Amino acid sequence: MKSVSPRTFWQTTFAFTFIVNLAILTWSISRWVELKVILWRSVWLGALVLYLGALAGCIFLFFWIRKGNANRLLEALELGCFSAKPVFRLAAGAVFAGLLLLIPYLKFTYRVGEIVKKSTQDPVLTTILFYWAAWWLILIATAALKVAFKTSWAGGFASALVILGVAYEIFVRFHAVTTYPFSVGWSETSRYYYGSLYFAESIYGLKVPLSTLHPSRYFLQSFPFLFPGLGLAFSRFWQFFLWIGLTGVTALTLARRALTSSPLSLREEGWGEGLRWLFAGWIFLFLLRVGVYYHLEVMVFVPLLFVSAKHPWRSLAAVIFASAWAGVSRVNWFPLPAMLAVAIYLLEKPVERRTTNDKPRSVVYGLPSVILRYLATPALWAITGLLAALAAQAAYIPLSGNANNAQAFASSFSSDLLWYRLWPNDSYPLGIVPAILIVSGPLLAALILATRYAMVSRPSSNNLHPIRWVGLWGMLLVLFAGGLVVSVKIGGGGDLHNVDAYAALIGVVAAWFIGGKVIGENGQKLPAVTSWPVTAVALLIPLIFLIPALFPLQKFNQDANQDSFRLLKNMAEQAGQKGPVLFINERHLLTFHEINLPLVPEYEAVTLMEMAMSNNQPYLQQFYSDLRNHRFAAIVAGKQNMGIKEEGAFAEENNTWNTRVSPYIQCYYEPLVITTLVKNNITTNITYIEADESRIEFYVPRMTPAPAGICP
Repeated sequence: MKSVSPRTFWQTTFAFTFIVNLAILTWSISRWVELKVILWRSVWLGALVLYLGALAGCIFLFFWIRKGNANRLLEALELGCFSAKPVFRLAAGAVFAGLLLLIPYLKFTYRVGEIVKKSTQDPVLTTILFYWAAWWLILIATAALKVAFKTSWAGGFASALVILGVAYEIFVRFHAVTTYPFSVGWSETSRYYYGSLYFAESIYGLKVPLSTLHPSRYFLQSFPFLFPGLGLAFSRFWQFFLWIGLTGVTALTLARRALTSSPLSLREEGWGEGLRWLFAGWIFLFLLRVGVYYHLEVMVFVPLLFVSAKHPWRSLAAVIFASAWAGVSRVNWFPLPAMLAVAIYLLEKPVERRTTNDKPRSVVYGLPSVILRYLATPALWAITGLLAALAAQAAYIPLSGNANNAQAFASSFSSDLLWYRLWPNDSYPLGIVPAILIVSGPLLAALILATRYAMVSRPSSNNLHPIRWVGLWGMLLVLFAGGLVVSVKIGGGGDLHNVDAYAALIGVVAAWFIGGKVIGENGQKLPAVTSWPVTAVALLIPLIFLIPALFPLQKFNQDANQDSFRLLKNMAEQAGQKGPVLFINERHLLTFHEINLPLVPEYEAVTLMEMAMSNNQPYLQQFYSDLRNHRFAAIVAGKQNMGIKEEGAFAEENNTWNTRVSPYIQCYYEPLVITTLVKNNITTNITYIEADESRIEFYVPRMTPAPAGICP
């Protein structure tokens, strides 16, 4: 990796500052016009002057530096007198720590991004000012770490953004660790129930089929159940640890494998081995911003640890293991371990050269025997890996107790595809395609630069054989297209996690080019692919997503939530004296023995929804039959309705549930009235138990036919 000159850094910084201020100015003017602000009579005139002054300053300084007239300024900006003294370095570190806390403090204090009732502040203008201030605080943080780490401006900028990003990412993820007794969100606690099934006999006293969805995820989530007595809060912490820990392992493994030791020029600038840590930190943020699940990380870091073109049999063993893991994970991950291994092979192994009289000859492009010989090893890995994945899934189906429900493993193939979710929509405002191109854009740019440079500038002897380029780009395109298809399946498209396989592969391939680990056809390493503007954009992208996601840790109404829990517990245990109680939602209350009732293993919310979306008729018809026959003395479920949406977030999922599930529950069961409210001589029956994040209904069998219009 090449060092970044102060001139390049400051030109890029002033260009970015110009863009930031231009965006802020445009946004502000739009809001001022909307509010009919008379600027010359308003305090916002000062903001306008600041924005315009910043724009003019950026233009002047950019071209002044470009013409080479700012050498004295650049020398002064190196801050050498501060970096030389330990006391200043310690003070700079303290300043950075303060800034790390100041950004979220400002956001929380002024409730940026929220609509505050009876506030004298306009929420949009407050948001605009906050993000403008955040940019300047990031630049100050850059200066602080430049002094504290005694590094270059580029090193300070990279360190500041990576450290801020990692700290904020961990904080955002930690929000999920709470003592709230019910599910936070529709299916959050379902994950812990499915993890518990690996120990079903000891927890529930009966053998229960394992999950048909994400078995490897729930295997990892089962570890807390090795220690009886650990409650819901610890399982939440364990999932947080899996997200952070396994993503961290992948990031560190990739950085260690792909980045060579820092060149002398970089060590002299203060980067040293810190370059690997910075790259690992950025990859950590990239993987989590995409939403690469922790059980996928296993099939990434195993190939990174053990696959090498020099050790084909060890590599084959790693591919088999990782592919078997994929086989008990998700069907669209089946080819990923082999593809990662093949990518490493293509990046590190030149096409074999033929020799005459011990003298090397140039590679003859297109020679069939050479190509076939070269592709034999990756072909073996690919075929063996796919077979290992298929074999693992085939073995899991009967071993998991799902031999009679094998159709559930193919639910993805019979679900509706909602192609509009590729673009901005109510379920995901950015849209899948724009979002993944933004998040993976810097890595994609690095690969495009490498390809362009190879095709235009490099001699063929120090290039990659075309078959290597075709293999790398072909696999990326396949996984990109596959990720898009999976994302538009009903139930998906709300974030980027379904393009995770593409994200993992492009992360690995780009890392090899960025780190200068790609071997050319002459056996020499290709120069590292670097571009400071692209690197700077890459560093900024995680924070662009993370700062808006910062919110204070949620404070729950503990007393009210416990009252709601006790009410549900009493109702369920009383009903349990009459017969089985089905927990469609909140089943974790049985898992952690908060409610003492026998488990009814069928029809948990996540599986029931998956079967509804895939229209699994054998499963659904059994569900309808059990409802019709009043098999259950009571049912615990989220608040049910039968409304059909024409538009809105996840409208199709809502309509599927309210067509194939909810009407049947309400036809044969009715919710108990929890309390009655009288207002303006109007009586309202409240049928749900309410907590901070939950509305739970308690259904009992109908003794009389349902009112007209309810039964399907």
